[in-house]
Amino acid sequence: MLLVGVWPRIVDANQYLHAVLIAVLLVSETTIEKLADHHISAEEVRQVSDGDRIVIRNPRPRVEGSVLMIGPTHGGRVLTVVLNPDPVDDGTWHVRTAWPASAAQAKRYRRDR
Repeated sequence: MLLVGVWPRIVDANQYLHAVLIAVLLVSETTIEKLADHHISAEEVRQVSDGDRIVIRNPRPRVEGSVLMIGPTHGGRVLTVVLNPDPVDDGTWHVRTAWPASAAQAKRYRRDR
């Protein structure tokens, strides 16, 4: 398990009635392979998390409480990152996958940021 970052930060989450705390992002070796299939690195996921991004409910969650984090990398690519909540630690999230944001997701990011 790779620890991408530990930084307390409360984020306003569109489609939420409350803020979402993203303090720790965990990335498994399996997820790193999935990211690589999409030509995305764990570092780029960290850049999205650290930057100007939005967090919304996952419209097709496989895990209850799953969210989508949408935002730019330092290189300017807008990514969509799937995060699943840790069942024990409220501020910890597991990165499940990511992809270049669709046109609709990028538009949503620009509109809501």
